[in-house]
Amino acid sequence: MSVYIEYAFIDNIIINYILIETSIKLAHVKSSFIFRFFSALLGTLVALTIPLFSIKELYLIVIKISLAFLMVYVCGKYENFKRYFLTVFLFIILTFLSGGFIIAIFYFLDIDYQKYFILNYDSVLPIGISVLLIYALSLSLLRLGKLLVKERNFRPFLRNCILVINKKKFKIKGFIDSGNSLYDVRSSLPVVVCSKSLYEKLKGAGLKKSISKMAFDTVSGSSEMQLFIIDELLIYNGVTVNIFNNVLLGVSKFGFLSPDYELLLHPELM
Repeated sequence: MSVYIEYAFIDNIIINYILIETSIKLAHVKSSFIFRFFSALLGTLVALTIPLFSIKELYLIVIKISLAFLMVYVCGKYENFKRYFLTVFLFIILTFLSGGFIIAIFYFLDIDYQKYFILNYDSVLPIGISVLLIYALSLSLLRLGKLLVKERNFRPFLRNCILVINKKKFKIKGFIDSGNSLYDVRSSLPVVVCSKSLYEKLKGAGLKKSISKMAFDTVSGSSEMQLFIIDELLIYNGVTVNIFNNVLLGVSKFGFLSPDYELLLHPELM
């Protein structure tokens, strides 16, 4: 068996850095590169020193958990203990996930993963493959974390809606847009905005001819939209429903940020 200390050092410090950085980002903790690097270096030095001593398994577990607390502590600025312990928890979980992920990949490739865990680089796989695998896992987890946060912040503003035109009902998703401050100048009524795709459906159902055009300001300058009147709009809020008659509907010239809804609701209607 051949062990190359420089390869082991480089692999270990990169992996530690990836795990620390991923934990910090998932926990939304402020940190700098210097402190993250120092944390990774500390973990690497301890990891390479431990094999030089004969340590019982129970003590080894205590040392590794204590090291995790120390590594997380030195790399970030925590607003409270709850955020600190969350980051420690994420770091420990990610460490276990990374090991399990490598074992699973190597198992399916029918490769002896134990060589990598005992720092043996005499393998058919290139040096640094474990770093690449953990980096891929880190990117996937960060992406998943962003999606979960987006979902948590997005879902409370979605509402089930029904548009009624010529007695025809359209079940759609509406989004409560706090930025929708559109009012018709003539009637002073709030305006809900639909997507182009929904407009085509409504037009096929006999949507009444546009009653007027409405001018409004955007980030890129002034624009305008056609206004229509829909017979009825039902907005469901849990077990209750708000019903509005003769609602003003504007047609967006631009795509919506998400395909999960087709109607931007006015806050006044909620």
